[in-house]
Order: sequence, then structure tokens, then C-alpha cells
Amino acid sequence: MKTRQSRRQTAKVSHSRWVAYATASAATAFAGSNSAEAAIHYSGFVGEKFADSHKIKAFQLDQPGDSLVFAHNWFGSPNSAASFFNRGILSAGVRGTGTDYDVYVSRLSRGQSIAAGHFTYASITHPAGMAGAGPSQRWNDPGVGFVGFRFNSGAGIQYGWARVRMAGAGRANAFKLIDYTYAEPGEAIRAGEGIPRAGEDMSNEQGPDEGSLGGLALGAVGLLAWRKSRSRNARAPQ
Repeated sequence: MKTRQSRRQTAKVSHSRWVAYATASAATAFAGSNSAEAAIHYSGFVGEKFADSHKIKAFQLDQPGDSLVFAHNWFGSPNSAASFFNRGILSAGVRGTGTDYDVYVSRLSRGQSIAAGHFTYASITHPAGMAGAGPSQRWNDPGVGFVGFRFNSGAGIQYGWARVRMAGAGRANAFKLIDYTYAEPGEAIRAGEGIPRAGEDMSNEQGPDEGSLGGLALGAVGLLAWRKSRSRNARAPQ
């Protein structure tokens, strides 16, 4: 009887050690995954609405002096306008076209390279048009699009995107800033890269859903699986 009991105890100890090793391995892998994803900075769900009023609001990037600025000039439907510009400590630019006095934001689709296009300067006195009357109609149609931008705070050029949902010209060009992301200096990024898996569907603007959070409740192993799925999505060819 003593021999059998000893064997059962040995088996239990071995299983406990195996669980401990697996947990430690998962934690190590998670740390590596977290480090690999550190090059992309995701805002999380923003959900800022611009509608039925004059409104201008800045959203800080890595530090004071670097920011995104969206504006809505309300004159009633369909004459209201949406515009954008960004700031950088050394320099900044928006993905778009135009002259020194007429600048327009390009409406990018998911998967487009942010860096591979023309950038122009925009400011509070000469913002880049998104939606409105005249040539500024790239964003007049309802739906989701991406604004591309770059900035330099002294460490080199950084690229990023902002995801925007437009209500349409029939609804006074109201819009919502869903979220935004930027990469480290010198790192390439595509429109939509870095969005958590639960936010892939353009109709889902809430970020990780309850199912994902349920996975996180499983501990390091569940968290690792969730982060790996995010990483695969971010690196998938577009």
C-alpha cells in the first residue's frame, strides 16, 4: 500500500511541475510577443463625435507637441465641412494633395502603405479638407476611411493612421474618430495595422469584445493566444 501511495504522489508532483513549466514558458513567450509589438502604438477605442456644431479637438501622440487635430465646421446640411491637420515638434505632414492654400486629405483603404504616397503640410490656418463643398469631397460618402499622417519629434519620421467613420453629406458631414495608431521612427505601417482582432470588422468600434476578455481571464496562456492572434493579423500581407 505504501508503494502504491508513493507512486501516486510522484505522479502528482510531476504533473504540478509540468503545469509550472508550461506557465513559465507561456509567460516568457508573452514577454517576447509584447516586446515584438512595441513598435506600434494603438490608441484604443476613441469614439469622438464631430456633429451638429463647430468643434476642433487635438489628440496627443507620443508627447506634447505631437498631435492629431480634427475639426468640424457646422453650417447645416449639406454645407458643413470636416478637416484635419497634425503637429510634430520638428515637422508634420498629412497624406494628401493640393497646393499651399488648398490641401485635401486622401481617403485611404485598409492595407494601403502610409509612407508610399504624397504628403503635404497642413495647419490650423490651412487645414486639409476632408468633406465639404467644392473639391473637398473625398470624404463626403458615408463609411469608414483612413487618414494617413507622419510626424518628427526629433528621433526620425514616424508614420501613422487614424480611422474615421463618415456620416455623409446628407448628414452635415458629421464624423467619428474611431481610433488611431503610429509606429516607431523608421518603421513602416499600413492603414489598419495594429487594430485588435475584435476591431477588424469595421462595424465593431469597441475594440476587444467580451469573448476576448474572457480569454484574458484564463491567465497568461489565454492572454498569449489573444496577443498572438493580434500579431498575426498585423503582419498579414494586405
